[in-house]
Amino acid sequence: MKKAWAIAGKILLGTLALVVLFIAVSVAPVDTTLPQEQTFYPAMMRRIDSVAVLSKSTDTTALTIGFDKASITPPYPTATAGYVKRGRKPFATIRDSVFVRTMAIRQANRLYFVVSVDMLIVPPLLYEQLAGKLSESGYSIDRVFFGATHTHNSIGQWDDSLVGEIYAGDYNNELMRFLVVQIIRSMKNAAADLKPGTFYHGAIAVPGAVTNRLIRNGQVDSLLHILEVRRDDGTKGILTSFSAHATCMAAFDLRLSRDYPGELVDLLEASGYTFAMFMAGAVGSHAPVREPNGDVKIKKMGNLLADAVQQASLNPVRKADVQLFRVPLSLGKRQVKVLPKWRVRPWLSSRLMGEHEVYLTMLQLGDVVALGTPCDFSGMLTAPVYREAEKYGLHAFVTSFNGGYIGYITPDRYYDLDKYETQTMNWYGPGNGSYLQDCLKRMVFDPGSDNPHREP
Repeated sequence: MKKAWAIAGKILLGTLALVVLFIAVSVAPVDTTLPQEQTFYPAMMRRIDSVAVLSKSTDTTALTIGFDKASITPPYPTATAGYVKRGRKPFATIRDSVFVRTMAIRQANRLYFVVSVDMLIVPPLLYEQLAGKLSESGYSIDRVFFGATHTHNSIGQWDDSLVGEIYAGDYNNELMRFLVVQIIRSMKNAAADLKPGTFYHGAIAVPGAVTNRLIRNGQVDSLLHILEVRRDDGTKGILTSFSAHATCMAAFDLRLSRDYPGELVDLLEASGYTFAMFMAGAVGSHAPVREPNGDVKIKKMGNLLADAVQQASLNPVRKADVQLFRVPLSLGKRQVKVLPKWRVRPWLSSRLMGEHEVYLTMLQLGDVVALGTPCDFSGMLTAPVYREAEKYGLHAFVTSFNGGYIGYITPDRYYDLDKYETQTMNWYGPGNGSYLQDCLKRMVFDPGSDNPHREP
């Protein structure tokens, strides 16, 4: 009996030793070194300077613009992405079908695409697969500005990492191939629809459609950004972007749906637009109007935003070069928190979450600049970026989910706040809110003007 107890004791001690060893090699204190204090910061600023130089030259070449949408509704039920508590259950019914929507823009011999999918994000694996397949179709990923509507009731099963499968369901390569085919099909059809046209732009505040979910009564980015196309044949297209999360449907609601962005584009297309598309803006920290979840909430959001479009004052886009930049984003070591002051070591988070290169993207269309980020970018961070752009006569707007994903980027002062966005989903340590702000402000620099923040 004593011998058995001795063996059991040794096993217990050995197990405890292994647990302690595992914790020692897998968990560490949060590194509080700010990005601005690390060597990659000045290197990133130089990289932006070398790539993202906005054009001041006026190009008199007429623009041609094409539109298309293609269904990405799968032929069979899939898990949905957006709520872990759903337990990876497949959608039960289809409330409204999901699509990829594409706007093609040609100037001279340069062809660009603006692509938005009715999905939670543009998944990194999808982005990488598209990069390879686009070249086979004669296109380049460098000429595509991606975004997503961020609906939490669309298809999942697009990530093969352990954490990705927890959030979005078991990876399905067949589904990914289907998505690639449909996205490229939409791009080809939009390119075949090119017709001369003119862009108009504007923004209008819709404060009744957004609330701050991180800080009660905190500041919000309430701007609805509008990019309208008026083609010479009388047809019209429109791109809108707004900062509220597309979470009008509850976690227990297993219907496939585009959420309020779908309601908005349907209303716009019913009111005279030939084509409408939507991209999630700076949705971090921002929720839709406070209302019980469900169809009523979706309709209220759609109507608030559609009415705002009708009220908005639009100005013609200044004729200038159309340009698109894709700048690799340097980051510090990943710091996924397990406790407020403790993080998973990078080697383990890489195994659990995978590794993908991420980018900042920028589409310049005359005096309009769309800035794409690989994250849930907080709407609390956009105002300084917009003010910086205004110095140079530019209208800028920030979108999220451009093909990579680095979690939530929130204001630095809230890094230690015990909330989902700042604890569970803030993956790269303190200081990244101001760091990405600095990057975006650097990207909208006008080379014809003096700008102190460009000094080395």
